Amino acid sequence: MTRADTPTIALTLCEPPPLPSAAMLRRRTPPHATLVPGTRIGVWRVERELGSGGMATVYDVVHTRYGKRAALKLAHAAGFGRRFTSEAFLREARTTNLIDHAGIVEVFATGTHDGRPYLAMELLPGRSLGACLDDSLPRAEILEILIELCDVLVAAHAAGVTHRDLKLDNVLLLDLPSADDRRIKLLDWGMARIAGEDDPLRGLIAGTLTYVAPEQLRGDDITPAADVYALAVLAYRLLLGQPPFSSPNDLELLEQHLHAEPPRPRQWWSAIPRDLEVTLLAMLAKQPRDRPALPHIMDVLRNARAQIGSRKRPGPPTASRSRGAARPGFAWLTTRPRRLAGAALGLALTVASLLQLLSA
Repeated sequence: MTRADTPTIALTLCEPPPLPSAAMLRRRTPPHATLVPGTRIGVWRVERELGSGGMATVYDVVHTRYGKRAALKLAHAAGFGRRFTSEAFLREARTTNLIDHAGIVEVFATGTHDGRPYLAMELLPGRSLGACLDDSLPRAEILEILIELCDVLVAAHAAGVTHRDLKLDNVLLLDLPSADDRRIKLLDWGMARIAGEDDPLRGLIAGTLTYVAPEQLRGDDITPAADVYALAVLAYRLLLGQPPFSSPNDLELLEQHLHAEPPRPRQWWSAIPRDLEVTLLAMLAKQPRDRPALPHIMDVLRNARAQIGSRKRPGPPTASRSRGAARPGFAWLTTRPRRLAGAALGLALTVASLLQLLSA
């Protein structure tokens, strides 16, 4: 996982948080010790660290009896509180098993280590799409990836699950295609919304600010249309080299999601098939009901793939990657105090301005 695409669970929409002191900020960012190779976690032995995020660290592990390799996601103790419990963390295992699709990473064991929950899941060789941005993937290949991703989301939505944190770093591009010729796996279902169940993240802005849908900012009910919006942002980044909305200021970025019209893709891809451009813009509609359904999106992607042919073409420009890097939200600000503008004052003004935006 790259730092730019760190997932976010931000703030309550009903009231601003108290002004954080420097001591509070330090308490919110305690270091989490990396487990050394050889450490035992239940029946698993740590081989090496694979990556670390805001809520957990992932390790390459081996079953001490059977020799099975796995990826083990161990929660950080400091990440838990009244809303984010061990049960909420382990909910990801149940969520993934609700979806019957080969594009979902299999979670096959859970447990605790030193009071912290963990998930054991299949270990897959590959890289996140975020790590592939500099490779200038051919647009034909990108369209195939997007079609596969749509297929995974169709299965998830049919099972009543909305991912809610779809982004480049949560899509794994396999080094080798699977037996059924699939190239991707959709990861990190910890923020997923399950229809008909209580939402542990209700009243919070959950997601990554670059990809977050307007209804997530407004505090509305989350539906599969939120994934359609994030899919459009992901497609912009892969096909055009930058997201539809970008700003160095988090508040300006939120305002763009809520009110700004997205730029036309042909500004960066002059030969983009017209139906694809129209569909991408429709996927970014401010109201969920105005976004197209995934089966229609898949048809448009397939037609676009056929139009541009199999000939390799240069992918999107990579120079804009730094300008369009994913913008995590307020939880990220509080965990990186060097990014606070005026520390407590900056956070308070941002929260107050957000509430004004939502009431506009």
